Amino acid sequence: MADPLSFTLKFPFKSASGDMISKLSIKRLKRKDISAARAATKNEDEMEEMLVAKLLGVTIEDLGEFDIADSKLATEVLREMADGGDLAAVLGRGAVAGVEDAAV
Repeated sequence: MADPLSFTLKFPFKSASGDMISKLSIKRLKRKDISAARAATKNEDEMEEMLVAKLLGVTIEDLGEFDIADSKLATEVLREMADGGDLAAVLGRGAVAGVEDAAV
């Protein structure tokens, strides 16, 4: 299995707790994460925000501090994950040999 992927922000920022955020681990989401987001809201944009926050292990408030470029890439990572695609390629780290290698 490949090393876990991480999300490197192009524009780091200070979190609400005062920590500088520049790199975040990516967590594979489960069906239960989608169910929890659907239970919390029916708004698709809010669901997507909740899932991106869960994926990156940040609060919704911290996600709101993302630069627009980082926010766009985070959404692309979520969508690629949902499609079962190659996250490394989306993150600009090149294609990997196989699905096992792309697993996070």
